[in-house]
Amino acid sequence: MNPFPRALITGATRRVGAEIARQLHADHDLLLHARHAHADAEALTAQFNTARARSARILCAELGDEPARAQLAADVGPAPLDLVVFNASRYAPSDLAATPALRNAELRAFLEVNLVATWDLALHLRPALAAAAHARGDAAIVVILDVYAQRPLPGYEAYSISRAAGGMLVQALARAFGREGIRVNAVAPGTVLWSDGAQRAETEATLARGTALGRIGSPADVAQAVRYLAGARYVTGSVLPVDGGRSTRI
Repeated sequence: MNPFPRALITGATRRVGAEIARQLHADHDLLLHARHAHADAEALTAQFNTARARSARILCAELGDEPARAQLAADVGPAPLDLVVFNASRYAPSDLAATPALRNAELRAFLEVNLVATWDLALHLRPALAAAAHARGDAAIVVILDVYAQRPLPGYEAYSISRAAGGMLVQALARAFGREGIRVNAVAPGTVLWSDGAQRAETEATLARGTALGRIGSPADVAQAVRYLAGARYVTGSVLPVDGGRSTRI
């Protein structure tokens, strides 16, 4: 048996996903999902393979496309898969004043990537996860959600709805997969990395003041929570806030 457990991370090659990959690489072989091939993905994979030969591989797929998801699962293969981290997501503002056809299509697009893709891939990968649980006594899924799964972010309604549905997905899959030794949990970050885009829903100072700790977090904070849930063998169906105590403020 391979001495290193296998982990698949979606949206693995930039920002928070890349930090999760860096922390997991210490004790996992990695399947790094990216939407498409790019220089950052290749550089990260080369870094991992230099540190430990054949320890990382890129898998490209558009998660909003059902056949592409099926191909991604086929590329992962049937060998035991110890951990899946669903990090990839669609994040953009909503336009509630758009035409009905446009705003409904917008909601469907958020649900397809942020909810249906997780559902679909988790079911595709269930046999490989169950094989890992049988071989090693445990397997885990960790879904990266958002604090806005609990309360809507004004201007980002479709995104918030898709994240709220993700919380129920975690509970449902935890119940469905539990007897096979597969645990399903989520991390709900607050702001841990400032957006590259020009359009921002809130200011950094406003967000920091809204936390108990008085600061925003970092990608490393999310990655540490993922590592905890990956190894917490009696934790399933839980959503762990990583928000600096923002959820404790009224």
